[in-house]
Amino acid sequence: MTRFIAIKTEESTAVLTMNTPENRHNPEFLAEFNQHLDQIEADKNIKSVVLTSNSEKNWSLGIDLEWMANTSNTPEKIAGFMSDVTALLKRIVTFPMPIIAALNGHTFGNGAVLACACDFRLMKSDKGFFCFPEVDVMVPFLPSMFPIINKAIPQAFFNRLAMSGMRVGAQELLDNKVVEAIFADETQLQAGALGFAQQFNKNRWIYAQNKTQMNKQIVLTMETEDPIFIDNISKLLWKNLQQKQF
Repeated sequence: MTRFIAIKTEESTAVLTMNTPENRHNPEFLAEFNQHLDQIEADKNIKSVVLTSNSEKNWSLGIDLEWMANTSNTPEKIAGFMSDVTALLKRIVTFPMPIIAALNGHTFGNGAVLACACDFRLMKSDKGFFCFPEVDVMVPFLPSMFPIINKAIPQAFFNRLAMSGMRVGAQELLDNKVVEAIFADETQLQAGALGFAQQFNKNRWIYAQNKTQMNKQIVLTMETEDPIFIDNISKLLWKNLQQKQF
């Protein structure tokens, strides 16, 4: 099934390509992402993953607010979805091989959180902004998203992004060490991401151990703080969505 995300293998690298215009996150997107990760883990020849997009404009614009605002939804369904978002992010930060985000378009909201959860980020410089618009769209960060973001973005820089909702480009992300490298265009980015990914040929067990230890504060926050926060916020979030306040 590749409605939302296509998968192919390039030597020892799995390339996941998000293939909708905005690559927004909803239950079907999460389910398909997890199915592909299952497939990757089952193939012992794969040593790294590249996550990119086939959209000419967007890498990922984050949560599917249109799905969340659907009148058939309930606070319980929204809470379940938010828990599933956390579960996917947990899987990424403990995944037994590197996941490299090739940011080839706009990366907003939960899309930016997803990029931060990845082990490395590369970006093209000719098109695409990075942004946390939560302060403007009234969608709160989950507690575990802060340590996820902080592992990728210096605290002072993230504070400015989170409090302002400002958009920044590739060069500013490189200057703040959010991305490993920037590339002039799509072709160079995809070639660079694949070349970067294929440098990795590490034992999965040690990679999983190191990632789990390095990201243990993220996992602990997911287990101890996220469920309570989700339970408390889901009813208010559902009410705001139904009132079209987003």
